Amino acid sequence: MLLNLRRRASGALFIHPMNPTPRTAILSPGFQETKLVRVFPHGWNEEAARFEPSSIAGPVEQLRRLTRLDLHLRHAVIVFTYGGEAALSDDDRDIFWEAFGVPVFEQYLGRGNELLAVECDAPTGLHLVGDFETLNRGRKGCACGSPNPRLPRRARIAELAELLTSVGAPMVGGRSMGQ
Repeated sequence: MLLNLRRRASGALFIHPMNPTPRTAILSPGFQETKLVRVFPHGWNEEAARFEPSSIAGPVEQLRRLTRLDLHLRHAVIVFTYGGEAALSDDDRDIFWEAFGVPVFEQYLGRGNELLAVECDAPTGLHLVGDFETLNRGRKGCACGSPNPRLPRRARIAELAELLTSVGAPMVGGRSMGQ
């Protein structure tokens, strides 16, 4: 008898901005792995290089370290930002574009790496993730076609907290988690 034993998935689900998800190295702990998504909790190393990702995701500091390497990507760089931290700067966006030659997307994550807001193809802001139907009333749609509320990149943290609080989103650890 053959038993297929699988480890229970732990960590947050990573949602890639491109569909289908390309071979992606996540340079941060706390995410689930899949066939095409591998987690390297201590950042870039030999194992990550052998994985040969076509896309990388991680915090700004991890990605800055990679700009010194001759890394060839084919799909995207996903930058994780968190509450209490600055948004992705225009300077960092330019540095990542110059170093990797692929689109750069920001993802705003909660304390447990849950996705709270994503940058779309029209990089003018971040779209809230979740059911925010009440926030959509009277808002203009985004050029990308997403119906989700969009926050300007510069004001995202303060406005995100304000919007989530205004719709009665539950607070976790003093922060609204959006769902």
